[in-house]
Amino acid sequence: MTSMESTKTVNQILEHLHDYVAYTLTSAKGLYREPHSYGAMRIIDSMERALNLLQEAGIKDDELDNVLSSIRKERWRAMTDPQGFAKAIDESILELVDLSVYYKK
Repeated sequence: MTSMESTKTVNQILEHLHDYVAYTLTSAKGLYREPHSYGAMRIIDSMERALNLLQEAGIKDDELDNVLSSIRKERWRAMTDPQGFAKAIDESILELVDLSVYYKK
């Protein structure tokens, strides 16, 4: 990769980082005016955006992606079935704990 390509990549990542920060700040502000269930959705969306930023920077964790697959599949439930969405979050938390224990070995 040339120096120019590397700078372009860094600039693209910085632009996406700025977008992420703006999304997170406006999400925080929106929590005061939006329905309660939007909060969990926004946090999950923010997490996804952060993981995408890391992936763009060359950091990817397939095990973590697998842990988060259930929440990705169930995110639609946040508005129609909040308890189902909460269950999917709980399942991802338990899988993340297992993954964390695995990495500490």
